[in-house]
Amino acid sequence: MGTVELIGIVELIVGILINVFIGTLGQVIFRKDDRTSRFILRVIGVFLIINGISRTFHV
Repeated sequence: MGTVELIGIVELIVGILINVFIGTLGQVIFRKDDRTSRFILRVIGVFLIINGISRTFHV
């Protein structure tokens, strides 16, 4: 397993963690937990998941 696959796995795990702990991260990063902060974090999390899958499995 090379570095590209490891980076993909890390991106995948971080993307999943962002989507699981979205409320807590919204309060820590943006000092509020509203619709806008959740949307921004959701987009970042989904982006990381998609990139992680494509990097890990060379899709």
